[in-house]
Amino acid sequence: MREDNLEQLRWARRKIKEITNGRQILTLGWDEMPKIKTAEECMVGLYVALLKNHRTGLYDLRAKGYIRTCGGYSPSAKMQDLINECREVAELVKLLEDANIHVTQEEAGAFCRELKGEGED
Repeated sequence: MREDNLEQLRWARRKIKEITNGRQILTLGWDEMPKIKTAEECMVGLYVALLKNHRTGLYDLRAKGYIRTCGGYSPSAKMQDLINECREVAELVKLLEDANIHVTQEEAGAFCRELKGEGED
């Protein structure tokens, strides 16, 4: 197990919390795999998963953004908040894509055990 691979996952977790001001955090999901816990007030969400790459056998960190709001008319201030959140999540997705994080099954398991040991941050 390579400590630098685990550190990349830890770095990703820190960046998610930092860029979203703690409104979105990487935690452990019901399936014992990492997931994003998103605060109720967030209009834009971040999706993160460790997915097995069947070609390489490694687990790739994948990130995507999505809009959480439903339709309706909004004043300019609310629209600006949505734009800012979109920018924030787009920055995160780009950062995580550029990091190109890949870990072994053992490293993914070790990271998930860390998340489990820390609880919900």
